[in-house]
Amino acid sequence: MTTEQIERGARARTRQAVLDAAAAVWARDFSASLSAIAERAEVSRSTLHRYFTDRQALVDALLLDSLALLATLEDRVTAGASAMDTLEQHLRTGVEIGDRVIFLFSDPHRFTGNPHWAEDDGDDGMRALVDRARAEGTIAEELPTSWAIAVFYSLLYTAAEVSNQDLPRHVAADLAVQSFRRSMAH
Repeated sequence: MTTEQIERGARARTRQAVLDAAAAVWARDFSASLSAIAERAEVSRSTLHRYFTDRQALVDALLLDSLALLATLEDRVTAGASAMDTLEQHLRTGVEIGDRVIFLFSDPHRFTGNPHWAEDDGDDGMRALVDRARAEGTIAEELPTSWAIAVFYSLLYTAAEVSNQDLPRHVAADLAVQSFRRSMAH
């Protein structure tokens, strides 16, 4: 490995550490300062500014990185034996990146006007999964699709929140899955 490759690897790790720190800090307090993010990333403020010239540059980079991470994790979800199994996988992968989920979705107006943010709700795939689960009998007929989707996202958000407080992520994910399955049953 050349010195240049080592340096590029170190720069990529530092950049990722800053993005991860920004997600963790801004998931809790979007008004938090860049200094708080630098401290969480264990870098100096000047190092942070070498990567991101200002707050908006960091917001945009985190938005793009979070959307890419979400897409990558969603691509990892395989069509399960049942629609409910697939919904469970989606729930678990969302909890896995809880800080990113909270950063992206805690404020519905946070990214209004940002050219990197698509305003559509993107629920077509979720609607199809819920409808398939209903046809398979794992979601009660009388539950509206919009209700099932809202419960899914509420549990995802709640699991992401509590996993940052006092529960390990895998436990929060298990509880979210159990709650979703039970609330959707006949």
